[in-house]
Parts: sequence; C-alpha cells; structure tokens
Amino acid sequence: MWKTFASPAELDRDRFDKEIEKPAARTRYVMHFTPRSGSSWLTDLAMRTKRLSQPGECFNPNFMPRMTRALNARNMDEYIAILERRRNTRNVYGFQITHHQLIKVFGKNAAFAARFPVADWHSFFLIREDIVAQAVSLHKMVQTDISHAPQVSADDITERERAYAYDGAEIKRWLAHILAAEQGSEAFFAETGARPFRMSYERNLAVKPHRVVNTMCRHLGIARLKTPPPDSTHSKVGTGQNTDYAARFRDEYPDVVAETDALRAPTLARLEEYRPPAQRD
Repeated sequence: MWKTFASPAELDRDRFDKEIEKPAARTRYVMHFTPRSGSSWLTDLAMRTKRLSQPGECFNPNFMPRMTRALNARNMDEYIAILERRRNTRNVYGFQITHHQLIKVFGKNAAFAARFPVADWHSFFLIREDIVAQAVSLHKMVQTDISHAPQVSADDITERERAYAYDGAEIKRWLAHILAAEQGSEAFFAETGARPFRMSYERNLAVKPHRVVNTMCRHLGIARLKTPPPDSTHSKVGTGQNTDYAARFRDEYPDVVAETDALRAPTLARLEEYRPPAQRD
C-alpha cells in the first residue's frame, strides 16, 4: 500500500485543518479505465460541465507525491478525505483509476473496496474496443512522449511522428499490459459485485459530447445538462500512421490477436448503449 507521504514539517497543516471542515460530496464515483482509452478527454469534458467533478488520476503513483503534498495530507485517510472536499463539485466527486494503479497503491481489490465500497460509490468502466490500436497508441506515447494534443503543436506532432518506429514486439508487450489491466478490473467487479456503466472510446466518439456527459449524469442519478458543456481542448493525436501500424501488427501476430479477441469477448459484449434508462434492457 502507498505510504510515501511528506513529513508534517513540509505541509501546511493549518490550511488542511481549514479545508477538511468543508462538506464532502454526497454523490461519488470511480471510473475504472485502461490507458489510451480517452480518459483524459473525458476528464476534461466532465470538468467543463462544472457538475461532474474533475475525475483525474488521483491515485496514479506518478502523481501522488505532488498531489498529497499539495493537499497537505499526512496519510491515506487524510488524502482520501481531503480529495472528497477539494474536488467536490456541486456535491459530486469522482476519480479515475487503472487496475495497475489500484494494485500499486492499495495492494489488493479488497483493500480498495474497503475504502470505496461499491454500495456507496457509483462506477464506470472505460475501455477501448480496438485494443490493437490502443496498444499502438500507448507504444507511440511512450516512444514520442506525446500523450494529449493540447500539450504540443501540430508541427511538433508531425516531427515526433517521423521518429516513431514500428516495433511489433513492443506493441505486443503493451497489448498484454492493457489486457491485464482490463481483465484485472473485470476480476475486481466480479469479486466485489460492482456494476459499472460500461463505456468505450469508440462509443464516446460516435455521439455528441453532450450525450456522453448526460449518460454519466443519468447513471449518477443527478440532473442532466440542459446545454452542452464548452468544447474540450483535447483531441486525437493518432494519425494514419497509427492505423497502418495496427494493420501491420494484425498481419504479423494473428494468433495473438485472435487469442486476445477471445479473452475480451465477454467484456465487449457488456458495453452499454447510451440510451435513457427507460430504454435500457
């Protein structure tokens, strides 16, 4: 379990004591996700609604040293408590987490569920239907250090893309990483009885952003947005090169793709339609 917190001398404890007195959100949610599934776009979109909190990766081990210090938390109990107050948006608070992050920070599914009981927390599961394209995207992000379009210019994306070389073995490794995260989340749901609303990168792009956020609102049981939120500044960084590399990988590793598709079939079959509750099965 994560235990790397700053010493009290490094923290503004007076500020913490003042902020912890603020009310915690009543409606809370966890968005389980796999990398390169459009999670940052969804976080940005949710934040722009001014109703769905700022569901970022609060339990990403790479971010926690900075975040725990910024929130003046001495331990996990304080960190969780202050997040529910600092990121409380009109009584809604949410965060995103991958299964790899869950295990690194909390150790076991049961430890995470004890802190965020499925009976008290709504949940979502965000994946990407095309896992080969997802693996290419993750490999490209690692190799070029480009994760989101707002970070760099179009010219910079083009320049870095020229240096991105196809590597089937590395794409295969990242595909296995994504699959392990996806199946780890499925194991968590089965173990805890969680029933997340299941979303995908492809379905999010197939409908208007307004429909995506209202789908989330319906699942959370809060009022729908009457007007669309401002447009997100996040956009796709994938290009035709991604498509070409994904096709090449499928040609070179047909057995890996077939085996992966078979393992993922139950997960893909559970994806939800973004329809009003009365129309859902």
